Amino acid sequence: MKCRFSVPFAYLLVPAALAVAACSSVNPAARLTRELLAMPKEDAYAKGDALVAKKRYELGRQYLRFVAENYANDPIGKQAALRLADSHFDERNALGYLEAQARYRDFRSRYPSHPRSDYALFRLAQCSDRQAEAPDRDQTNTRLAANSYRELLQTYADSPYSAEARVRLTAMRDLLAEHEYRVAKFYFKRRLYQAAKGRYDVIVGAFPDYTRLDRVLFENGLVEKKLGRAADAELLWERLRHDFPSSALLRKLPPSNPDRSPATLTVRPGS
Repeated sequence: MKCRFSVPFAYLLVPAALAVAACSSVNPAARLTRELLAMPKEDAYAKGDALVAKKRYELGRQYLRFVAENYANDPIGKQAALRLADSHFDERNALGYLEAQARYRDFRSRYPSHPRSDYALFRLAQCSDRQAEAPDRDQTNTRLAANSYRELLQTYADSPYSAEARVRLTAMRDLLAEHEYRVAKFYFKRRLYQAAKGRYDVIVGAFPDYTRLDRVLFENGLVEKKLGRAADAELLWERLRHDFPSSALLRKLPPSNPDRSPATLTVRPGS
């Protein structure tokens, strides 16, 4: 007796349909590679740039990365490397800034004489600037930003970014000084006068442009008095009177010594 199995014809079509679909759906990575290899480098850059501008970062970076890596010594390859770094900077988050920092550093290392090396350094400074912490927190990024801004001003004095770099350097220095002041105040309140003096001296010596230097001079004088050094306190207060004649803190000072005038004032290093 013969057994017959009847298989619906539609079931036979399923594997065939899947095979056709598999053939028509080429691996996206392979398809992108074929596209890039067939494109002029200018077109690949333009497409990557356009995608990044639309915030389609991951896809756009693949085009830019291809141009940067395969045409590293070509002007457009260098331009792609910089645009790739910018794409991470433009995301405006901690991970983006970290990746951008690495790429700007690499760009400056690879192409130190590139016409846009000053731009890369400015952006490098901005990466650290935008990650700077509040004055009561760690100031590593603040120092990095200040160093990069300073390097820009020293190396590229005529850079179009120098004006903004100068403003931001002042802001970073003020933040560093404020950090030192808060540490000094912490010690002062706990009557750790020698430790407080060390911090006040740092501000007076390293940050003479600190926006609240009058406060530092006043409190550093108080510390010197507590340490039994009245003459050193008077030197600091004379500087306060001379440099900040409108400071409200002058009302809290004892009468000045008439035998000493601001014109003869000398402040010892570290005082």
